[in-house]
Amino acid sequence: MTINDIATLAGVSKSTVSRVLNNASNVNEKTRQLVLKVMKENNYVPSCMARALNKNKNNVIGLILPDVDSAFFGAIVHGINDVLKKTDYTILLCCTDNNPQDELHALYALQQQRVSGLFLTTSSSFATPKDAQLITDAVKDIKAPVVLIDRIFPNTSWDGVYSDNFSGAYSAVHTLIECGYRKIGAYISDMKLQIGQERYNGFQLAMSDANIPIDKKYLFLDDFSVSHKDIYDYTCQQIQKNNLPDAIFLSNRIITKGFFKAIFENGIVPGKDIHCIGFDYSDLIDILNIPYSYLERNLNLFGQTSAHLLLSRKNNESPVQRNYTIPATLHIHESLAKQHAKNADII
Repeated sequence: MTINDIATLAGVSKSTVSRVLNNASNVNEKTRQLVLKVMKENNYVPSCMARALNKNKNNVIGLILPDVDSAFFGAIVHGINDVLKKTDYTILLCCTDNNPQDELHALYALQQQRVSGLFLTTSSSFATPKDAQLITDAVKDIKAPVVLIDRIFPNTSWDGVYSDNFSGAYSAVHTLIECGYRKIGAYISDMKLQIGQERYNGFQLAMSDANIPIDKKYLFLDDFSVSHKDIYDYTCQQIQKNNLPDAIFLSNRIITKGFFKAIFENGIVPGKDIHCIGFDYSDLIDILNIPYSYLERNLNLFGQTSAHLLLSRKNNESPVQRNYTIPATLHIHESLAKQHAKNADII
């Protein structure tokens, strides 16, 4: 069944059927309903690729992420979908595993698909200068609105939605200091990304503002993403060396998972022997009733903001670059709140 067949059955021209398919306004409503009725009766589904070739774009929006298993990105995708499902757009998801070559492959594939927009969490920070430039050029060749998600793309004018990593880390460590702790550590990965750098900078400044020297034996810093087993093994080693601090900042869910597994197996009681503040909530914390304070970001809002930003760009609502920051709200567990109140009374 082709568009010509639908035109013949409906007794209209091919161009009229095309206008109906493209939801054009210059079609008589009675004619529109007739064409739609014929299409339905004959189970006609228009070819998206054919329409894309005719219009030079289709109703598909690309989404390139480094990790599809992550709870962080999963929640953001839900937020994006909450907005796009109310439109004619659908999402084409690509995963790169932080591999620049896989990102290039995904970008070239999306070019071929003639996508109408792109959400991108880039792996360009892990690329060679040559590949980073190839990625930049490939994104530009999409020739559609681009919204960056959580990772910056240097020297570009694309819109973006980001986390307030610096302020979140600062407030977490500052709170630990206000509770009277001085032996404070930090486990931070992804230092090759601005995300990790900002969280470490927040930790550093909070310690500096309180005139507390940073003890390197309480630090775990890694340029790349780590597994919870990496953190588990490292923490067990530190426990054997008696190198655990009194309080610690954990920079993501994976680090938190590995850290808690290690201290539980070694008989260390969180909320008593050590206080922890980490980035992002995990339902395991409540299930296992772990005394844990955390920084929460509204990830659904993160995704929705990204989607609205891309749609507004498609509607040419703003000629200037727009960046939005999603705040991180600190939720203090009652065990740490009591310590905070106790220390305030002493002061």
